[in-house]
Amino acid sequence: MSERELLMIPGPTNVDPAVLRVLSKPTLSHTDPEFVKIFKEALNDLKKVFVTNNEVFVIAGSGTLALEMAIANLIEPGDKVLNTVSGYFGEYFVKISKVHGALPRVLEPPWGKSIKPEDVKNALRKDDYKVVTITHVETSTGVANPIKEIGEIVKEDSNAFYIIDTVCSLGGMEVRVDDWNIDICASGSQKCIGVPPGLALLSVSDKVLKFLEKRKSSVNFWYGDFRNWLPVMRDPSQYFATPAVNMIYALSEALKILLSEGLEQRFRRHHILAEAFRAAMDALNIKLVADRECVADTVTAAYYPENIEDAAFRSEMKRRGIIVASTLGPLKGKGFRVGHMGNVSQNDMLSTIGAIETTLKNLGYRFSHGAGLTAAQEKILSL
Repeated sequence: MSERELLMIPGPTNVDPAVLRVLSKPTLSHTDPEFVKIFKEALNDLKKVFVTNNEVFVIAGSGTLALEMAIANLIEPGDKVLNTVSGYFGEYFVKISKVHGALPRVLEPPWGKSIKPEDVKNALRKDDYKVVTITHVETSTGVANPIKEIGEIVKEDSNAFYIIDTVCSLGGMEVRVDDWNIDICASGSQKCIGVPPGLALLSVSDKVLKFLEKRKSSVNFWYGDFRNWLPVMRDPSQYFATPAVNMIYALSEALKILLSEGLEQRFRRHHILAEAFRAAMDALNIKLVADRECVADTVTAAYYPENIEDAAFRSEMKRRGIIVASTLGPLKGKGFRVGHMGNVSQNDMLSTIGAIETTLKNLGYRFSHGAGLTAAQEKILSL
């Protein structure tokens, strides 16, 4: 792989050189006071990113581990779960719920559309659910769901636990765990946070921890039982299982970079670059998968113009040094996805748009060459 390749997929994302450097530091003992200090700092900084006073957890594993931990700790056989699904990754909650013995009801709009708060309200009025799940940013479609508004409904209309997948949004779009009634917020290290894959990140409310104290059955996931990890998260000198030492170095460094930029400024950067990319796609007459009223600022999925073949497009983009992703599920082969999150810069965005234009032209698509770049630059200047 060329060191000059630009990774513009929806995760993993480009990693800051400072983060890469700390990964190469000598591995300390997980009980070494210096490592304990680094781990504590990372946990405290992570609370600032979640915007919470709740307990936070950093566990060796992917974002999918975080999703399963969320479900496994709350679900007992026969529990009813309202799984809202707006694409490929929303279905993970359904599959995990079934594995842990839940009785899921699936609320699923067509791909490209968001979950409607009124649909959640109606569902909650018809049945008594223990858990409501939702994906903030659906990585397969580029849809952003209204998790704040739905959180208000869950709080007002039910006693359900509210679980959010923020794997593709935490650190790139606004997420306020405490203000938005989120009981478990599940995420991962490799997207907006800007760390390589390998860490599951969670915030867990007091409501969840109190439930676990009186849970009737054991958690059917020993490694993922919050009660096994809680003493470690409160005091990283304690032991349950060996933490990913060097990855926690990386997380600590990445969180410092993130917080030094400032959450609001980081959200604004993501929004500006997303708007620029969408303006470019409009100028090239390329249709987006997500409806405009629910587009995410971290990833965009777009349909190919007629007669553009998926493998040829992505291969040509790779030859130009830029990696983009294919679409998934029923959209497989029909489009491409661009991640614009984490450490992505204006130069990265314009380089990607320029490569898309040149690739499309070489593959026979007719348009006004340069239109996408011009539209993107004009959008950046206007915001």
